[in-house]
Amino acid sequence: MAKFYSETAYIKGRTRKIREERLDFMDGERLGDLSIGIESNATLRKVRRIIEKRVSQDYYKAHSHVKGSARYGIRRHTSNTLRNLYGYVPESFTYCCRAA
Repeated sequence: MAKFYSETAYIKGRTRKIREERLDFMDGERLGDLSIGIESNATLRKVRRIIEKRVSQDYYKAHSHVKGSARYGIRRHTSNTLRNLYGYVPESFTYCCRAA
């Protein structure tokens, strides 16, 4: 049986780092402890932007050979990171991940 990309060691390692990040606007709560299903839309957008930024930074560090836009790769990594952090990708965040 094929493994989902979100289950690979590469994405799991990146997710572990992001999970431990503390959020200043939530009084130091860890990103992995946040329940995005019950948070306000403003908090949800902030979390999405933080995750996108961290994933983008990690993506370009690991894929320094990529020239130009890597939009699909970054969106894919973002979706897989969200799935690993919260168990699902919120509908408004769904980019290009496979349904589990």
